[in-house]
Order: sequence, then structure tokens, then C-alpha cells
Amino acid sequence: MTWPRVGIDVHCIGQRQTGNETYMRNLIERMSAMDLSWDFHFYHTLPASDFPHHGWRGDIHRVTPHSAMLRIPFAFPHVLSRDHIALAHFQYVAPPVCPCPTVVTVHDISYEYFPEYFNPMQRLRMRTLIPLSARRAGAVLTVSEYSRQDIIQRYGIEPERVVVTYNGVSLAFRRLPPEEVNTATARFGFQRPFILGVGNLQPRKNLERLIRAYARLRTAGDCEHDLVLVGQMAWKGHRIQETVERLGIAPFVHLTGYVSEHELVALYNRAVLFAYPSTFEGFGLPVLEAMACGAPVLTSNTSSLPEVAGEAAITVDPYDEEAIGDGLRSLLHDEALRTRLRTAGFSQAAKFNWQTTAEQTAAVYARVLEFQKG
Repeated sequence: MTWPRVGIDVHCIGQRQTGNETYMRNLIERMSAMDLSWDFHFYHTLPASDFPHHGWRGDIHRVTPHSAMLRIPFAFPHVLSRDHIALAHFQYVAPPVCPCPTVVTVHDISYEYFPEYFNPMQRLRMRTLIPLSARRAGAVLTVSEYSRQDIIQRYGIEPERVVVTYNGVSLAFRRLPPEEVNTATARFGFQRPFILGVGNLQPRKNLERLIRAYARLRTAGDCEHDLVLVGQMAWKGHRIQETVERLGIAPFVHLTGYVSEHELVALYNRAVLFAYPSTFEGFGLPVLEAMACGAPVLTSNTSSLPEVAGEAAITVDPYDEEAIGDGLRSLLHDEALRTRLRTAGFSQAAKFNWQTTAEQTAAVYARVLEFQKG
């Protein structure tokens, strides 16, 4: 019996693309363990020896060139036709002309609201190609009801074609024994308790306001903790370091750069609290990862973040530095509040798992394939 072939663009894996990579890696790992009547074909851009797949069920192919501007519109139609793919899954951008129906995951459309957060080439590519890909897709997957409504209204897509498949929380994010935490974080050399922030160093993560709110607390004598920011340097990320230097708090603020998953889990475990005052998120997975590790959470009251955090976090106006500071102060000085949020956070994080994401995604594949057959 010949099973339909499903092709998945996995170029983000092995590229340290944070949320996109986390989503795709966990999705494929779960689907590989499921009893699905499809032949999977995975397409990446790395040399075979550098591609980090772990027991995936399917054929793995390298597609070149690495540049998306050439690979997606030109190389992909060829390889999908060559491999007789019946359905192809992409994140954000699919080939404008494709030999098979597509499923496109669009995590959010932040570029529509905050174009200044992206470089000019990114803005042009996103605003042109993502709407086109979404409108032509057999189905659009997104990661929150907030993003679903946003995509439907902004791009005029039929509601039944836009499906929410929430992100999950990997089982790696959990409470760790103290000795394991200490070993995993030893290389950072942190001596004092700290507030933790996670995310690429870019304006959308709102780290400059967080830093200014933190600096005010230190000046007022309300905070003796350090601030640890985990993430890669991104568009305009240099402004974060400049803000730290200008405020004179460099001895207390640590920029770690990219860290391994195990180190990140340990940092969540060690943090006194987790601060995530992002101005816009399609989901905000670090909020749930922190909760799963027992870190009390402060996050924003905008976009998808209230939907994801539920009642298990303090939510504040991300544009109000005083509100951010008040939230930090409350968490730092109220042990009972931290305990309550820690307990609620475990329950909230447990609602989101990658197995459910994989099952829902497989159901969308089946629906699109069935429609195509009909």
C-alpha cells in the first residue's frame, strides 16, 4: 500500500531560531511516535552531519540554497514535485506556486503592528509573502485564539480555515534537584539571587522598559537581586546593552546570550521570579516554561499573554514602567504571593502539551488531504 507523502520544511531546526525551532522540533518528535498513515519527508538546509534529528520517522532531505528567497519559491516546488508530496507544511511562507496543497503555521503577525521591530528586508518579505501564503493554504495553523482572530480579521481568511493548535511545554521543563541546578548554572558565576528574563534581545521583548523599571527599584532600595537576560542579540538588540551602561547598573545585569535547553531549565529553577513584559506575542511559550519550572511569573496584559498565563501570573501594562516596577516589587517582597503563583503556575503549564498539538495538527493534515482527494 502506498501512503500519502507529507513534506515538512524543517530548516529552522539546528539554527537556534528559538520559538520556531521549539515548535517544529516538538511537533515532529510527537508525530514520529504516532501511528499515522503517511510517509513523512523532512527538508532542511544544513549539511547532513550537522542536522540534529533524533529518531524521526521519515526521509530527510537537504534543500539548497540556504537563502529563503531562492529556496522557497524555486527549489521547493521542484523537490516537492520530485518526491510526489501530497501535502507540504511550512512556517509563515510557502512557495507562491506549489505542486501540492499546503498547511502554513503563522505564529503571529506582529510585523503588521510593530514594523519598526524588523529590519526593512524582513518587513517587505513578511508583509508580502505571509498574507499570500496564508490565503492560498489549505489550512492555517496558529498558536492562540488571539492570533487566530487577528489573522482572520486582518487577512480576510475564512474562519474555518484558521485552526488553533496551542504550543506545548516540553517535559524537560520541570523542577530540578538543587545540586543539578547548581551544576548546570555554575559557568555563569551568579552569586546573588536574580530576576530572569528570556527572549531574543530585540525591541518587541520590551527589555529596555524592564531594565529601567529594575534600575528604579535598585535606586529606591527595593531590590538587591541581579537581573539575568537570556537570549541572542537580534535587530536593534545593542540598545539593551547601551541602556544598562547608561543607567550604571552593569555590575548587576547579566546578558548570557544563547544557552542550552538544560541550562535554561536550570535558570528557570534558580530564578526568584520570571519577568516577561513583551509588547506582543502570538503565544509566549517562556511564560509556561517558567511556570513548569516553579518560577513565579510577571507578564503583560496584552496580545495572547493573558490567554496563555490565565490566573497564574501577575499581568501589567507593558508600556508602563511604573506598573512593571510595582509588579516586580510585589513579587520580590511577598513570599505568599510567590507561593500562590508557583502553585497556580504548575497547574496552568500542565494544560499545554505537545502531544495534543501533534494530534490536532495531524487532524488538520487529514482534513486537507481528504478535501484534496474529494
